[in-house]
Amino acid sequence: MSTPTSDTRPAVSVHDLRMAYGNRLIQQDVNFEVRPGSVFAIMGGSGCGKSTLLRHLVGLQPPAAGEVRYGDTDYWQASEDAQNELRRGFGMLFQGAALFSTMTIAENVMLPLKLHNAKAPISERRERAESLLQSVGLSEAANRLPSEISGGMKKRAGLARALALDPKILFLDEPSAGLDPISSRKLDELILELRDRTGAAVLVVSHELPSLFAIADDGIFLDAQSKKPIGRGSPQQLLDGNDHPFVQAFLKREALPDDPSGGEPQ
Repeated sequence: MSTPTSDTRPAVSVHDLRMAYGNRLIQQDVNFEVRPGSVFAIMGGSGCGKSTLLRHLVGLQPPAAGEVRYGDTDYWQASEDAQNELRRGFGMLFQGAALFSTMTIAENVMLPLKLHNAKAPISERRERAESLLQSVGLSEAANRLPSEISGGMKKRAGLARALALDPKILFLDEPSAGLDPISSRKLDELILELRDRTGAAVLVVSHELPSLFAIADDGIFLDAQSKKPIGRGSPQQLLDGNDHPFVQAFLKREALPDDPSGGEPQ
């Protein structure tokens, strides 16, 4: 597996983050950094706050306390203009790919380019979309609708769209969910190839253990019971060196201890 780049400045740094819905605490004391070129996994059982953490990171929901820093900027203390500029450096692969059903695959990939640079000639946007689709092996699907391609192809199209603005950070929400083992493995290989090619930091939320072990070189494990992180490192490092029963059960696909979250948001 490739290692993070030699750039020592974190792409993302999270400090003393507190995640809550009103008086309901989800997680506290969340601290980590993600380096450029690293694939960072957000792990944990159902209800531990993985999806909530992702929303804090991408600017969809402010945390109860703490900092989410991109470079020297605290996202949640920044101006709206500064936040918009930071988000231009984000690429997001949504769960299920979230392609627009009435747009062709090429039009889906072109959408971020249109939204962020409407004055660019359509021929330029089309050329960029075709290049991205070629990079993910979907040149032949450019003029198809999402309903006309497979689940694995939709994920690759979603990746192409996420790369449209040359992001410094890629956020992947359950990228392998619903894919067969072969398609999942091919997507893992593509994620690593794109990481190596772009040098982007990649943050991934996933329950798919083969994918996590294949692509993640760092990560954090959130615990729904203590409402604090209980592990830091790659899945293999946690399996080998963290004896917490929740961590071991998760990574070995064993039954987790009873989840006390009561259906709290993930």
